[in-house]
Amino acid sequence: MTRTRLHAILLAALIAALALVATACGGSDDGSSSSAAAPTDGATTAPAEPVDITLSYDWPTVDFEATPIVVAQQQGLFEKHGVNVELIFPPDAASSAKVLATGKSDLALLTTTDVAFSIDKQLPLISIGNYTMRNNWGLFTKPGVPVALDTLKGKTISTYGDSWTKAMLPFVYQAAGITSADVKEVVVDWDLPLLLNGKIDVATNTTNFMIAGVEDETGKDPEYLLAAENGAPDVPVWVYAGNTTWLQENPDAARGFMAAIGEATAWACENPEDAATMFGDAYPDSGYTFSYNRIGWTDTCRYMQDDNGQYFTQTDEQWTTLGEALKGIGELDAVAEPAAYYSNEYLPAG
Repeated sequence: MTRTRLHAILLAALIAALALVATACGGSDDGSSSSAAAPTDGATTAPAEPVDITLSYDWPTVDFEATPIVVAQQQGLFEKHGVNVELIFPPDAASSAKVLATGKSDLALLTTTDVAFSIDKQLPLISIGNYTMRNNWGLFTKPGVPVALDTLKGKTISTYGDSWTKAMLPFVYQAAGITSADVKEVVVDWDLPLLLNGKIDVATNTTNFMIAGVEDETGKDPEYLLAAENGAPDVPVWVYAGNTTWLQENPDAARGFMAAIGEATAWACENPEDAATMFGDAYPDSGYTFSYNRIGWTDTCRYMQDDNGQYFTQTDEQWTTLGEALKGIGELDAVAEPAAYYSNEYLPAG
């Protein structure tokens, strides 16, 4: 996963995150792995007692991508849909799928590559809804410094050591006619100051994080090239996923969570300034500015609906495309059937 990180506030963000407890009530949906559904406000019957859910994040610290979780808590949507939600964090970006697969969390925000590699290892997890719908990851340079495929050779490029970055970079190198031996890759905790101070030439990130960071710091936009336009598959970056054992035992709770998150996401994208304020109030010690949260969340919303205006809905095509692409660069030996990677069964009825 890619982030612009405020490294000095890791502990404060973790402590603040542990205070996030929310409540919400399961809907029902009989959709198959290729069914389409969109979030609604439809009433459901709440269980007598709310179900506790532990949700693990995709990154060691909180950021504005947790906005729907905050909104659902603040607006009582978890409570409405019969669940209590506790947000926890992995020790590092490479451990997010392991936290879910080992049962330390019930649900998680993961990258699609986390899911693909986990299924290849036969780990007990499955994607239950897209967080975003397209690939907005790319390579970034500071304002006024052009970046193109023919400028990459010899450059120092930052990565985060996560599965998504490791999977996407080879596509760009291939399109540029180079290999990793032609550049210097460095693993970093926080790319923004290194990029702006000239310590690295190119940062790997997503538009919602890097544009927000550069614009917040400089008032200008970074230069960038999108991987999806330069050899990489145009597939969702992030998904909500579940531990398969927990999902089998708590299907209504999973539906309740997705129903609450659907309502929260729709509201937050319709009201980005209010949503950014709500996130900032929930995490006052995060170190992020209102401007950064607003810019980043607004850009995130650009990628959250499909062509039909729906949130969450996954398709066979996105998973087959990702699997075949990863197999093509030697990251997977075989591509599983789409149903092994995802289910739309837990989406709210639309």
